Amino acid sequence: MSNSKTNNLRLALLVILVAAIFAPTMVQAKDYTLGVKAGDWVKYGQITVTWTGNGTEPSYITDAKKLDWVRTDVLSVAGTTASMNVTAHYNNGTQTFQSSDVDVQSSGSAGMYLVASNLTAGDPLSPQTPETTINQTVARPYAGANRNVNIIDSKSSYQGYPSEYKIYWDQNTGIMVEMYTNQTDLTDPSAYEEVSIKATETNLWSANALDFIQNNLIYIIAGIAIIIVIVAATIALRRRKPPSPQQPLPPPPSTPPPPPS
Repeated sequence: MSNSKTNNLRLALLVILVAAIFAPTMVQAKDYTLGVKAGDWVKYGQITVTWTGNGTEPSYITDAKKLDWVRTDVLSVAGTTASMNVTAHYNNGTQTFQSSDVDVQSSGSAGMYLVASNLTAGDPLSPQTPETTINQTVARPYAGANRNVNIIDSKSSYQGYPSEYKIYWDQNTGIMVEMYTNQTDLTDPSAYEEVSIKATETNLWSANALDFIQNNLIYIIAGIAIIIVIVAATIALRRRKPPSPQQPLPPPPSTPPPPPS
């Protein structure tokens, strides 16, 4: 009897121990699913490329400065994989194309343009990359609307050369909406390059007029102020301008004499 109670107690303690070990894993378990469909697209029309150094600017930086816009199109989806095409349009009218398949279950930041939907701060980018987690989830304006976005902010070093990158993904769809990189030029340690791109158009959500006003309020107020100043200055100039002298009226025509009787 006593042995039975002891065994039951040991079993209960074992169950509690196992639950304690695996509970974090069970709580953190998450479905990594696509938030996009075939036909979805995002256009990145805000692109900045700079290179700072004393030497000769690398040719790939010179070429990147000629970018007009970049567009990502979802061609098809199957399970957790999306087939995507990236179009780079240059200011001379030429274009380049690059296609790839992104599996949100395994790609992690390697997918860059797409991760799983509805991730939150602390979540790994994918089950296969548990070391890379979302730093924070914040609201930011993109393509005419305020969106909740997941951010990866990472700093690293390669052979002593520091680098930094920030990537922003729309939380609801998983599509990338902004990227910033700052890294040392490996051929010239005294030089560094910065690249940033930001989404300006998409068919994944509609532009919100109220969000647009809120996000651009300072520019709207500045524009109204400029118009008021121009109108006020015009009125003041008109008031200060002396009136034009009036021309004398021509004399009335003389009455012809009556004809002789």
